[in-house]
Amino acid sequence: MRNLIKTVKQIGRLSAPYWIRSEDRAKAWLLILADVALMVLVVMANVRYNKWFLDWTNAFMLSNYALWKQQLVLFLAIAAALTLSAGLKAYIEGWLTVSWRNWMTSRYLDDWMNNHNHYRLQITGNSTDNPDQRIQEDINLFITNFITYTLQLIQQIIMFAIFLMILWDLSSAIPLFLGGTDWSFPGYFIVIALVWAFLTTFIVHKVGRRLVKLNYNQQRYEADFRFSLVRVRENSEQISLLRGEDVEHESLMVRLGDVIANTFRVVSRMMKTLLWNTGLSMLNGLVISVLLGPSYFAGSIPGGYGAIMQISQAFQTVLTAFTFFQTSYVGLATWKAVINRLSDFLDSSRHSEEILANSEINITKHALDEIRVDRLDANLPTGQLQISAKDMVIKHGEKVLVKGKTGAGKTTLFRVIADIWPFGQGSLRMPEDKKIMVLPQQPYLPIGRLVDAICYPEPAEKYSRPAIEQALRDVDLEKFVPRLDEVAHWNHLLSGGEQQRVAVARALLYNPDYLFFDEATASMDEPSEEVLYTMLLDRMKDATIVSIGHRSSLQKFHDRTIVAEQQPGGTYRFVEEQAALKY
Repeated sequence: MRNLIKTVKQIGRLSAPYWIRSEDRAKAWLLILADVALMVLVVMANVRYNKWFLDWTNAFMLSNYALWKQQLVLFLAIAAALTLSAGLKAYIEGWLTVSWRNWMTSRYLDDWMNNHNHYRLQITGNSTDNPDQRIQEDINLFITNFITYTLQLIQQIIMFAIFLMILWDLSSAIPLFLGGTDWSFPGYFIVIALVWAFLTTFIVHKVGRRLVKLNYNQQRYEADFRFSLVRVRENSEQISLLRGEDVEHESLMVRLGDVIANTFRVVSRMMKTLLWNTGLSMLNGLVISVLLGPSYFAGSIPGGYGAIMQISQAFQTVLTAFTFFQTSYVGLATWKAVINRLSDFLDSSRHSEEILANSEINITKHALDEIRVDRLDANLPTGQLQISAKDMVIKHGEKVLVKGKTGAGKTTLFRVIADIWPFGQGSLRMPEDKKIMVLPQQPYLPIGRLVDAICYPEPAEKYSRPAIEQALRDVDLEKFVPRLDEVAHWNHLLSGGEQQRVAVARALLYNPDYLFFDEATASMDEPSEEVLYTMLLDRMKDATIVSIGHRSSLQKFHDRTIVAEQQPGGTYRFVEEQAALKY
C-alpha cells in the first residue's frame, strides 16, 4: 500500500504542474473533456451492444428474420459510432500528448540548465544517469502512458458503474445452482467478479513485481550503451590514431552485454507474468459459464441462451474493470520505471539547487574595478579541501599569469571566479557592471553555422558581418571567411588549434573587461601563441587578462605571476611568485 501511495504522489508531482499551472491548461482541459465525451459515447454504444447480444442471438434461436434485419442495421450504427469515436479519440490524445510534451520538456530543460544544474549534476557524480535520455525519451513515455492508462481507467470506471447495475438486476432474476442448491443472493455476480479479480491481480503482482526494477535498469543500460557509441563517434580520430578500435569494440560489447543480460531477465520475468496473466484471463469467460451451466440446463434462466450471452458480456465487462491492473500489469510496470526515473531527475535537480543555496562561497559586487579574493577555501565535490587563497587582488588592466602543477586547482580557481563552483567557503568581490569571459582549453562549438559558433552564446545578428570577418582575420582564420554560413559539426572539422582560435575570435567580438585563459592557447605552437598574445594585447589594451599556462614563453606577456604552491596534505595555496620564493 505504501508503494501505491508513493506512486500516486509521484504521478501527481510529475503531472499536476501542467494541469494546474501551465499556460496550456485551459486547452488541455478542453481536450480531455472532449475525449471523455467521446468515451461516454463509446460506453453507451457498448451498453446498447450488450442488449444487442440478447436480441441478435434470439433472432437466430427464434428464426425471426425481421428481428435479424433490425439488429443488423442496429449493429452497423453501433459499429459506426465506435469507429468514429476511436479515430477522433486518437487525434485528440495525440494533440494533447504533443502539447503536454512541449511544455514538460521545456520545464525539465529549465531545471537542467537553471543555475548551471547540468554542470553540477555532472561533477558531483550524481545518480541521475543520462539526463538527455530522461528529457528526450522518458517524458514522452510518461505522457503517453499517463493519457492511455488514465483514460482507460476512467472508461473502465464508467462502464463498471453502468454494467454493475445490469449485473445487479440479473443477479436478482437468475439462480445460482451448485450441488442442486440455489446459492444466489442480491448482487452475487458482482461479488464473484470482485473475488476473482482480487485473486488474479494478487497472483500477477506477486509474479511480476520485479519488472519495475528490471525495466528501470533496462533503460539505464540502453542509455549507457547509446552514450558509449556517441563517445566513439565524437572521438573517432583519437581512437584511430591510437589504434584503439579493438579496445573500444571490447568496451562496447561489455556495455551491450549489460543490455542483453538484463533483457533476458526482463523477458524471463515477462514470460512468467504473461503466462499467469493470459492463463487467468482465459479463465475469465469460463468462470461465469461454469456457474451458469446448471441453471441453464435446468431451464431456470429467463431468456434462454440469449440471456446467457448478455450475462457473459456484462460479467466480462465488470470483470475487466476489476482486473484493470492485472491485465495492464506489464505496461504499468514499464511506466512505473519511467516515473521513477523522472522523479529521480527532479530530486537530483532539487539537490543540486540545495548545494548552490547552501554554498558558503559568497560572491558580491563592489564599485571598485578589480577582482578581490578576501579569502577562499575551495573543496572538491567530495568535501576535501583543494585550493586556498587570501587577499588576492586582480586589478583593472593587469595581465596576470597563473602557474602551478597539473591538478593544482588552477581551473578550480577560475570556476570559483566564474561563479559556477559552489563547493567550499570564502568571500570574493567582483566589479559591478563589468563583462567577464572564461575561455576553457577545449572550446565549445555548437553544431550549426560557423558564424553562430563564433558568436556563441550571443546571436550572430548582434555583430556586424565585417566585424566577424575581421575577428577571423585577427586570429589567422581568414580562409574560413567564405564558410561563415556553412552548417557543420565544427568540433570535428577544425583542429584543436583552430578551435582555440575560434574561441579567441569569440572573445574579440564580446570584448570583455576581464578575460580568463584556461590554457586556451595550449593547442597552438609557441610562435602562433606569441602572435596571438601580441594581437590580444594590442586589441584589448584596457582589458584584464588572466592566463593559466605552463610555457615560459607566456611570461613576457604578463605583468605579474600567481603560483599554486603545494601545501602539506596535498592542497594548494595561491600566492604571488615573489612570496613563493621566500618559502
